Amino acid sequence: MKVKIKSLKVNLSKINFEDPDQVNDGTNGKILEQEMMRQGFPINQNGTVDLPGIEVKSRKASTDAMHTVGTMTYDDIVATPWNQTPFKKKLQTQYRVTINKDEFGGDVSAIGKVVDFSNPEIQKELEDAYEKCRAELIAQGQIYVGQTITAGGQYGKLEHKPGPNGTGKSYALRIPNSGMKKMLTMANSTFNQLFESN
Repeated sequence: MKVKIKSLKVNLSKINFEDPDQVNDGTNGKILEQEMMRQGFPINQNGTVDLPGIEVKSRKASTDAMHTVGTMTYDDIVATPWNQTPFKKKLQTQYRVTINKDEFGGDVSAIGKVVDFSNPEIQKELEDAYEKCRAELIAQGQIYVGQTITAGGQYGKLEHKPGPNGTGKSYALRIPNSGMKKMLTMANSTFNQLFESN
């Protein structure tokens, strides 16, 4: 039987995040990972998933931007069904850290929560979204610079990453905020059913 982790004891109060209104380039995500390593967490910076079985994600509380899952090359997406993708591995269990800036004092704080997305209903929505986008990518037969494939709807879009010279070969899987909210609701519902306290 596979053991599911329900929480991580990360001391977020010891982490000096940058002002979330001033950084949108992944800076706070890197700060989070570095500080988690200092606190003894075995962050894998070269693997598919950050911790054994858990992907670490950080996000500004006030944003409605899409949620980036990861990137794959055009050729790999065309050749790889959902069940074999790193995207699926990254969308099983996540430690999600929300960074907030107090509107009065300007203080920056964060809260973190482990979220289990392995619910079959969630996974079916994600698989359908990916496979619809993948089918469109296969049908078009080439990369279009700056393209966003929206066939997956609220549970996933493939966004071309131009790269430094404008001719990148990778696409990012991104989940619109509306879809992520539904996933979180479903995940919380499953958690409450499995770990309801008396």
